[in-house]
Amino acid sequence: MTVRSWLRRLGSLGLGLAAIGAVVYVVNPASVAHAITSFRVVLIPAILALTLLFYVLQGIRWQFLLRDAGAHLRTQDTIVLNAAGQAITAIVPLGDLTRALFASEASGIDFGTVAATVTVQELGYTLMLVVFALPTLLVFHLGIAAVVVTALGIAGIVVILTVSPVFCAIHTLMARVPLLKRVLPAVDELQEEAAALLHRPDALAWSALDLARVAAAITSFWLIVVGLAPGSISWWQAAFVLALSVIGGAVSLLPGGVGANEASVVGLLVLLGVGGGVGAAAAVIQRGLITGMSLALGFSGYAIARRRFRIGGLFSLIHRRPPAAVPA
Repeated sequence: MTVRSWLRRLGSLGLGLAAIGAVVYVVNPASVAHAITSFRVVLIPAILALTLLFYVLQGIRWQFLLRDAGAHLRTQDTIVLNAAGQAITAIVPLGDLTRALFASEASGIDFGTVAATVTVQELGYTLMLVVFALPTLLVFHLGIAAVVVTALGIAGIVVILTVSPVFCAIHTLMARVPLLKRVLPAVDELQEEAAALLHRPDALAWSALDLARVAAAITSFWLIVVGLAPGSISWWQAAFVLALSVIGGAVSLLPGGVGANEASVVGLLVLLGVGGGVGAAAAVIQRGLITGMSLALGFSGYAIARRRFRIGGLFSLIHRRPPAAVPA
């Protein structure tokens, strides 16, 4: 791999890190540094344990979706493959699909089928985050438009994937746009597989695991904020900030939402009455701990999966060529 290739792939990540630096600079580096030095480090083990629980629950939930899709993998193998995919998520946009490619290679199941399981899982996770944000929205009337639009967007995606007449109408519109027409084979495959999963009662029943994953993520973020400023926000307010920052990071299409996520965290915490220094410190600590844990798990999981299965490199998703469309 050439130096130019690495620079191109890390370019968007560099922009995100620059954005974090800009947020710290605007808030006041001295106040951010002071807030960080006052952080209760005794909470770090609990935060890391919750982050580990987050990824374990993600892997277990994914195992049930993969089973419904026809993949015969052991639960421990799915957890390892899920962890392996985290190594690339913070480096390239849409890196979460790397775990789908690893699972496809390990199980022999078509990539499109496995990608549908990731799509269904993350749709459910995002929707539950939005639900947890509602209590604070109702009390403070903050950011309700963004959450409503996101909820409607998720509902719209589910309708498109599960209601055939609606999908056919969208398909017809896409077929008339030259650029979109090229991805129709992949969209057709995703729709077919995702619809099959969303129509399975057992697949939806295990969404309780995603609910637990959301609770772990919120609690981890809440501990970071109260570790800087005890009593500054409630658990439900932490859910509100986390939900909107995740949405902001996803919309930015930056790797891991780096930069956009932090700016959202600072802005939302300031709206809730938390000082800008504490808000920026919370964003920096969250990024450092969570990304550090995901990278450690990712490279460890990849090393194990590489020995156990014949999976490709970490950048296999980027190099993968979509299959040619088969004429009807």
